[in-house]
Amino acid sequence: MHNTGPPMTLGNMRANGVRTLGAWCQGQGCHHQRVVDVERYGDDVPVPWFGPRMRCERCGHLGADARPNWNEMSASGRVGYNTTTQIGIISDLTIGEIA
Repeated sequence: MHNTGPPMTLGNMRANGVRTLGAWCQGQGCHHQRVVDVERYGDDVPVPWFGPRMRCERCGHLGADARPNWNEMSASGRVGYNTTTQIGIISDLTIGEIA
């Protein structure tokens, strides 16, 4: 069944122990992927807001698939474990960047 409710917000994502987004370029054949730090954005911002505004730093394509980085929850077997120091995050929202 498809969820037709409101989109997840950063606040809800954070309440579930996730602090970053995973982003994948939607450019043809690129598939560049990054973990994105969204700390500076408010809790009311919907997660889907980010994807269309991201520009790939590799191929320049505007548009990404941006989702909560659920890997943070299972990285060490506990909710809220932060993997950003291991993965490396980008602070300016590029998979570049927000356009």
